[in-house]
Amino acid sequence: MEPQLSLRRLEIFRLVVEERSVTRAAAILMIAQPAVSSQLRALEEWLGARLFIRRGNRIELTEAGERANAWAKGILAGAAELRRDVHGIESGGAGSVVAAASIGVGSYLLPGVLTRFRGRHPGAEITLNVLQPREALRQVSTGEADFAVANWDADETHTNVHTTVVRDEPIDIVVRADLGPENGVLSLEEALRLPLVAAPRVVAAQRAVDLRLGLLSDVEPNVVIRLGHPLAAKQAVIDHGWASMLPRYVVAADVAAGVLATIDVPGLDLRERIVMAWRRDKVFSKLQQTLVAGIRDELADFRRPE
Repeated sequence: MEPQLSLRRLEIFRLVVEERSVTRAAAILMIAQPAVSSQLRALEEWLGARLFIRRGNRIELTEAGERANAWAKGILAGAAELRRDVHGIESGGAGSVVAAASIGVGSYLLPGVLTRFRGRHPGAEITLNVLQPREALRQVSTGEADFAVANWDADETHTNVHTTVVRDEPIDIVVRADLGPENGVLSLEEALRLPLVAAPRVVAAQRAVDLRLGLLSDVEPNVVIRLGHPLAAKQAVIDHGWASMLPRYVVAADVAAGVLATIDVPGLDLRERIVMAWRRDKVFSKLQQTLVAGIRDELADFRRPE
């Protein structure tokens, strides 16, 4: 392979793309700006095409640059995956794993599982990327992550990615404990008129909830604010006396502590489907196999729905 195709050159190209600036890329790499420009020129010469155009103080990719960027991302992700797979592939006790997770799952469910696993496998190098479901599945598809655990996004499919359901998590309507209805029960219409903290409309879990509610009632939910992280939504409920529909794993500890209270709505059964995903051609190392099996077992048993 010609030297113009070195992984280092592709890494520099990708950094320039992300920063949209040769100067910032050089500063991050702590090398001279002409050295970065030289790497880019060599790549352009090998490809026989211009990769960037300048617009004011910024640089943008040409059509050829867009194709080269997508290709470089795949090459670098594959190289990183190969290093993870080969390192410690025989021992099973060492090696590395990169997992991706949706925001709620990655913030509440997986940290405990991963830290306990790391305690049992002190030689393991474990990384968790917390993302929107769409981005988590994309990382699996490209090889940037070995697997993902995410709430299911029906709008995001990859033909090279296999998914399996690990649990259906109940979604509870919660309020501050001192503001709950006397008997803890509301009709669906009454619940939808509460001042609600919701997730942004682009969030997969929120789209699923909105679809389900639209099938059950003509009442438009009284959304007062949309916050992108369940922790922020929960804090808004506590601080302002609002209500929210959140997965049980997000609110269970607060309900048990008497900070939040759940509202029972007869006939309403909202669930968040959580899936594990990996590339169909993925070959797991022994360490990765052990971790995947452990996550599936722990999540299947974690506060199993009644």
